[in-house]
Amino acid sequence: MDKPDILSQVRQKLLDYLRMNSLRSTPERLVLLETVYSTDAPFSAEDLSDQMQKSRMRISRATVYNNLGLFESAGLVRKVFVNDQVLFERTDRSKGTIRMICGSCGKTVEVNDERLRRQIGEMRTRRFTMTGWSLNVYGMCSKCTTSLKRKQNKLKNK
Repeated sequence: MDKPDILSQVRQKLLDYLRMNSLRSTPERLVLLETVYSTDAPFSAEDLSDQMQKSRMRISRATVYNNLGLFESAGLVRKVFVNDQVLFERTDRSKGTIRMICGSCGKTVEVNDERLRRQIGEMRTRRFTMTGWSLNVYGMCSKCTTSLKRKQNKLKNK
């Protein structure tokens, strides 16, 4: 499915949610939703707010925060926790996300492991329906590991 189709579907899902909850459809909400769905990477509310300040439509930080909460309630975004930071990501990524995160420098790499994806997708738990998933694996990247080993060697040789 291409981006215009996905955007059309999520826009309709938002409009249905707003109608069911007696909320207004505003141009700001639609622009925010379009901006959220134009990015593939997780983002913070501050990043989105900064991006909106640079765009054609200036939207306040409070509006960004309020609408991210509304999008989350509507099932259009979900919170993910990366390096003790709250980020948001689109929920249309049905495959789920596997991230390797360096605990030293914070570098984040998305990994594609079909076997693990399949296993997570096949999980069944009573009284629970999975709507999406995110897996964070913490460790140290090769650059930080090498740097740490150098420091340890220097201390040993003194």
